[in-house]
Amino acid sequence: MGKSDNIAMKRRNIIEALKSRLEKYSYSYISMQDVADEAGISKGGLRYYFPTKQSLFFGLLEDFFTEIEENHLKMINAQNSPGDKAVLSTLFNIERFVLDGKNIKIFLNLLLYGLEEPEMMKPISQFFRKHLEIYKMIIEKAKADLPKIDKNEFDMAFHARITQIIFLSTGLMEAVDPTGIDPAKLARYVLSLFND
Repeated sequence: MGKSDNIAMKRRNIIEALKSRLEKYSYSYISMQDVADEAGISKGGLRYYFPTKQSLFFGLLEDFFTEIEENHLKMINAQNSPGDKAVLSTLFNIERFVLDGKNIKIFLNLLLYGLEEPEMMKPISQFFRKHLEIYKMIIEKAKADLPKIDKNEFDMAFHARITQIIFLSTGLMEAVDPTGIDPAKLARYVLSLFND
């Protein structure tokens, strides 16, 4: 194992320690000493790899978003038809974010930290914009091959949850990566999803 491999492994260990802390505590309650203790190294050792709390969270941002993006693209590229890509991409993101409580805690902590620190928000916004571009590509390719849906198979609770998700997540996304969505147009679009 070379020196660069050893450095990468130690940085990875520190990032994993930070993730572990974020599963239990808010970012604002986590100190460099807490992360060092979790990683089993001295605070000075931690500062060698991440001199500041901000640099530590930048490292987490890079690691977290790169992993999501790589896994997402790997899933998309493994499919044969555009329709499959759209469906599996969506399922991947639901599983990755909505159903994984650990990721949600990390993700929310990163967003909260980003809302306080403008420099932290830049890479978060860049991730969301890149992610949006991936969805544009998937949707464009899948338009002709999307599976037909019988809207009668979904009950009112399902429709209500989808509406809630769309509106809440749109507000969050627009705060992080504004695209200028018109709320009235969004409301009309959401209602159109439930028309027969």
